[in-house]
Amino acid sequence: MHYEYLFWSMAAMVAVALVGGSLCGRLRSAGRVLAGVAALAAVVGVAVVALSRSAGFGDQSAMLAIAAFMFSLVIGAAAALLTRRILRRR
Repeated sequence: MHYEYLFWSMAAMVAVALVGGSLCGRLRSAGRVLAGVAALAAVVGVAVVALSRSAGFGDQSAMLAIAAFMFSLVIGAAAALLTRRILRRR
């Protein structure tokens, strides 16, 4: 049961990173885009620490938070770059 919860939480984290990255991609400068994606990844990391401790993954919460931070940073940056490219072509 714990691993099903882990699977759905990581799927939700990817969805949040995609949506957040596409919203950050609409910002004007590249510095603001990167700062927005980094802030989003930090929020995801903190949320993963809080939720993993309450879900029975207390001993793995640091590893899960680092993985979620890195995944959301990469996925959010890719979504932001794609959004910027699409908006430039219009």
